Amino acid sequence: MLRGLAIVLFLLIGQLANAAASDVLMFGATRNTGLETAKLLVARGDTVTAFVRHTSDVAALEELGVTLVLGDALDANTVEAAFEERSFDFVVSTLGGSVRNTAVDGQGNINVFAAAEEASVRRVILVTAIGAGGTENVLQDGARRFLKPVLDAKTLAENNLKARNLDWTILRPGQLPEGPATGNGVMSVDQTLMGRISMGELAALIVQALDDDASFGKVFHVVDGNMAGSFSSFD
Repeated sequence: MLRGLAIVLFLLIGQLANAAASDVLMFGATRNTGLETAKLLVARGDTVTAFVRHTSDVAALEELGVTLVLGDALDANTVEAAFEERSFDFVVSTLGGSVRNTAVDGQGNINVFAAAEEASVRRVILVTAIGAGGTENVLQDGARRFLKPVLDAKTLAENNLKARNLDWTILRPGQLPEGPATGNGVMSVDQTLMGRISMGELAALIVQALDDDASFGKVFHVVDGNMAGSFSSFD
């Protein structure tokens, strides 16, 4: 409850402090966690630019007044061009594919990191998943086998980001149901932690991490404190 009120106050303060507003370039902003993050950033007064495919449904982003840049994360040239739109302060990637199409989880994100480094945009937030980066044993056997292609691609992206000269933070959520922020989100360096977190609450933690210098170079497992537990608990 108290944390939820703190988030509201934080956003209101951000609206009044336009002089301190940031320019944020987002990848994966058209839906789910990315869209929820865009809403929070706009609400606090940041200028948000979203990199979108020409086939994406951008109605929600247009309602927010977000600037749109067309491209494909798998086309490195269009990713590089997006960074030329303005001088960005932050990059947020919530890009994700599926078990049958993992290219954007891996190479798509790598293209984003390379372009950020080339453009000297140092602050990068990457959202992957619990199970990536050697934490697959946290998952139930069936989930681990099913998600292996995605987790392998996300691990590839994580390792690439860690090797770059960037101020990166990696957030690994567990299961991601739709829902608003709860105020119970936990960012933990305990890589045995598993659980569920709503998309709204994950978005709130992304925004929180953006401004937190202490999160540079760290990997966090993020769950709702009231919904922590094994993967199989939520099947």
